[in-house]
Amino acid sequence: MTERAEPGSPDLGSLLSPTQVRCFMDCSVRWWYKYGLKVPDPPNGKMALGRAVHYALTNNLTQKLDTREDLPVPGVVALFREAWNAETERMEFRDDEDCSQLKVSGEVLVAKYMDEVAPLIDPAAVEIRVEGVIAGVKVQGWIDVLDSSGRIIDIKTVARRPVRIEQDSKFQIATYVQLTHGASGEARVDSLVRTKDPTLVSQTCTIGAKDLLATHRLYALVQQAMRSGLHVPNRLSMTCSRSNCSYWRHCEREWGGEVPET
Repeated sequence: MTERAEPGSPDLGSLLSPTQVRCFMDCSVRWWYKYGLKVPDPPNGKMALGRAVHYALTNNLTQKLDTREDLPVPGVVALFREAWNAETERMEFRDDEDCSQLKVSGEVLVAKYMDEVAPLIDPAAVEIRVEGVIAGVKVQGWIDVLDSSGRIIDIKTVARRPVRIEQDSKFQIATYVQLTHGASGEARVDSLVRTKDPTLVSQTCTIGAKDLLATHRLYALVQQAMRSGLHVPNRLSMTCSRSNCSYWRHCEREWGGEVPET
C-alpha cells in the first residue's frame, strides 16, 4: 500500500504530471484526497469508457509499429469490448449513467476513429512514458502517440464537442514537447465526443514560447502550493459534482455544505 503523505510534507509533489497540476488547480482538496491521502478513486462510467476506448485504439497503433497496417475494424471493436468488460467489474456507475448506452457509444467511436483517422497515422512510438525536469521540478507523463514527423497526438473521449484546444491540453502537450526526444512542437488532439450522435473532432496546434513559459511558471508554483498544507475545496469548479468526483462524500463530511448532483 502506498504511504500517505502528511500535510506540508516536503515530499508532496516531488514528481508531478500535467494531470496532477490540472487536478490541483481545479480543486486542491480533490488532489489531496487522491495524491496525498491515497483515497481510492473508483472509475465512473465516463472514465471507464475513456479507458476502454484508449486501450483499443492504442493497441491497434502499437501493433502497427511492426506491421505498418491497421487491424480490421471489428477486431479493434472487440478489443474495446474486452477492455469495457474488465472496467465494469470495478467501476462505480453514477445514477445518470446507462451502462448499455455507454458501451454502444464506445463501439461507435472506436469504429469511427478506425475508419477516419487511424489509416492516416504513421506511428513512431505509442504509449511512451517520458520524464525530465522543468523549472527544477521532476515531471513525468504518458504520450499517446508520436508520429513519424515528430507530431504528438493525444486521444481523448469527451462529453461535448470542443470548439478549441483547451489550455490544460496545451499545458500537457507543452510539457511533453520538452520531455520527448524528436518532438517537433506540432500536435493534434483527437476528441471522440460521446454525445447521442457520437462524433470525432481533430484539432491541431503548434506549441510556442508562451506555452512553454506557462509550464516553467506553473510547475514550480503548484509544487510550492502543494507543500504549503493549505488545501481547500473549490465548490465553484465546473467539475465539482457527485457525478464528476468520487470524493464528494469525504468532502461533505470534512467541509460541510452540499456537493451538487451534476
